[in-house]
Amino acid sequence: MRQIVFLILVACAIIGAAGCKSSSSPEDEAGLIGTWRATQAEFVSAADSNTRVDIVAQGGTLTLLLEAASFTLTIDEPDAEPDVTTGTWTSSSDTLTLTPTGASFNVQFDMTRSGNTLTLRGGHVEFDFHGTPEEAILNMVLTR
Repeated sequence: MRQIVFLILVACAIIGAAGCKSSSSPEDEAGLIGTWRATQAEFVSAADSNTRVDIVAQGGTLTLLLEAASFTLTIDEPDAEPDVTTGTWTSSSDTLTLTPTGASFNVQFDMTRSGNTLTLRGGHVEFDFHGTPEEAILNMVLTR
């Protein structure tokens, strides 16, 4: 009986290991490392999806620098000081996760990449639409 239980546990461990996928792999990260500049950076109000601001269309810039284990996100809106966020990041084949330094949360995006175009959708962030920061969804198209 002990041998049967042992064999079942070994089989489960092998099946479980085969089904596991790392949240980040060197191939994923190597393809993403670099400087990405937004051609679209749209903040959509979580409370009212009709309220949208594309900072690139308004003359601003958004740059995402992905290094081996860290990121720097710089948002530069017209008539405002640049907003710079740093932290760490991980990726899988279809998800990019940014964890700001000192934060107890992360921002997770659905990710697709085609050549030098990176599309990130669905990141829950805060954005000041009407004088007070509120929950927003950030969707971006970036190139390098």
